[in-house]
Amino acid sequence: MSSTARGSASVAAAGAARGAGGVPRTNGRARAATSVSRGGPAAHVLHLARLADGLALLLAFPIAYEVKRRFLPSDLTNLYDPSVYFGPAALVATATLFALRRRGAYGAVTLLHRGRILGSVAIAVVQALVVAATAIFVFKLSHISRLFVGLYGLVAAALLVCVRLALRRWARRMRVSGTGAARVLMIGDGEPAARLARTLGEEALFGVTVVASLSGEALSRPVAAVREALGDDGSGAVPISPISELLRHEAIDEVAVAARGIGPAEIDRLVEACDREGVALHVALDAFGGSLARAHLSSLGGEPLLSVNPQTHSAWGRAVKRVIDLALAPLLVVLTSPLWLLAAVAIRLDSPGRVLFVQERIGLNKRRFRMFKFRSMFDGSEQVQPMLHPLNEADGPIFKLRDDPRVTRVGRWLRRFDVDELPQLLNVIAGDMSLVGPRPMLPGEITGFEPWQRKRFSMPPGITGLWQVSNRLGQNFLDGLRADLDYVDRWSLGLDARILLRTLPAVLRDRVAP
Repeated sequence: MSSTARGSASVAAAGAARGAGGVPRTNGRARAATSVSRGGPAAHVLHLARLADGLALLLAFPIAYEVKRRFLPSDLTNLYDPSVYFGPAALVATATLFALRRRGAYGAVTLLHRGRILGSVAIAVVQALVVAATAIFVFKLSHISRLFVGLYGLVAAALLVCVRLALRRWARRMRVSGTGAARVLMIGDGEPAARLARTLGEEALFGVTVVASLSGEALSRPVAAVREALGDDGSGAVPISPISELLRHEAIDEVAVAARGIGPAEIDRLVEACDREGVALHVALDAFGGSLARAHLSSLGGEPLLSVNPQTHSAWGRAVKRVIDLALAPLLVVLTSPLWLLAAVAIRLDSPGRVLFVQERIGLNKRRFRMFKFRSMFDGSEQVQPMLHPLNEADGPIFKLRDDPRVTRVGRWLRRFDVDELPQLLNVIAGDMSLVGPRPMLPGEITGFEPWQRKRFSMPPGITGLWQVSNRLGQNFLDGLRADLDYVDRWSLGLDARILLRTLPAVLRDRVAP
C-alpha cells in the first residue's frame, strides 16, 4: 500500500509543532534546526544547489567584466585590472549567498515555484548590492566602478535564476514520475498523519512515497501484524521490535510519527532503531498531546529544553513596547507636572489625609504590586465600602457607584478628567504597568475567575486599554474581560497606538473611571 504526497506548502520541523511557534530554534547543545534533515535520493540535492550557486557567482565575474569592456559605451569602459574588482565582487557574492540562505531560498517550497525563485534571488542580490555600496561609501573606494558592481549583481542574478529554473524543471519531472521520492513509514492515522505526510511531501524536492501507514499500536504489535499492513504474508513473530524488523527488511528513508499517546519509552526505541539503520526520524509534537503543540527546542546554560510559551507576541514587539513606555512615561510626568502640583495642593486643602492613595493590584502573571493614584475619597473610605455594596451599580465583583458619598469635592474633579490616575505613570516607569494594557484588577476581583479569563494576566496592566476606553457605568463585567482578552490576543504596537488616540476622547466623555 503506497501513496505519493506532493504539494506546495512548508514543513515546520522534525519533531516540532505546527503553528505560531514555527521552526524550533536552539542554542548551544540544542542544535539550531533551521531546516529538516531529510532522507532519500534527493537529500543532498539542495547542498548541490548551494555549490551551483557558488559556481554561478564565480562565473558572473568574467561575464560582467567582459560585458562592461566590450559592449558599453567607450566613456564607460575605463576599467582597472580585474584584480581590483575581486574584493567588491567577493563581497556581493558572499552577501548574496548569506541572504539566500536567510530567506530560505534553498527550501523545496521556494525552488519549486517560479515566482518565489525570482523574488528570493532579486531580494538577495539587491541586499548584497546595498551592502557593497555601503562598504564602497564608508571606506571611500572611489576608484571602484559602481557600474561594474551593479552589472556584476545583474549577471549574478540572471545566472542564479537560470540555475534554479533548471533545478525546478528537473525536480518537477522527478516528482511527477515518483523517481527519487523519499520512502516514508508513517506511524499514525487519520487527519494528523495525512497532514504530516502532505507536509513532508511538500518540503521534499522529489516528493515522498508513504510505503506504509501504521497505527501507534504498531510499536508494541507483533511483527506479523506489521507485515500484514505491508501486504507481506511471510512468517512474522520474532522477539524484536516490529518497527526494527520493518526497517531491516524494507527500503525506508524516513519514519514519521503523528500518532497521539506515544510515550518516552516508545520514542526511545524508535530513535534507537532509526539510528541503527541510518533512517531519519520525524516526530510531530502533537504525538505527545495538544499541550506541546507550541513547544520549541531551546537551551538554558547549555542544557537543551523543550519549552512551551502560550505567548505568540513578538519578543521584539514587546521590547519596543517597553522602550516606548520608558520614553513616554517620564515625558508625560514632566508635561503634566503642573497638574500634579495643583492636584496635590487641592487634595491637601480639601480633606485631611495623604495625597497619594496606594492600593494593591494584580499585575503581569498575577504578580502583586502597589498602584499609585491621587486620593479622590475621604481617608479610610475602604472600610466603609461593605456598607455600600447594596447600592452597587456594576455587575460582577467590581464596585461602581455614580454618586459615591465617599468621593471628595476635589476627587470628583480628579475622576472626571482621570487626573487621579496620573501617578500610575510611576508604576509604568517601575515596570509594574504599561501605558496600554488590560485593566489592573484588585485581588478580590479575580477570586472567581474562570480558567479562560486568566490569560489576561499574560500582559502587564495598563493605564488605558480596550476596557478602559469603552467603559460605561453598568457595562457587563464579562464584556470588559472579553475586551481585555481581545487586546491580549490581537496585541500589536499599532493597536496600542489606536487605543492611546482613543483615550483622550474617552476621558472627555462622561464616564466612570475604572
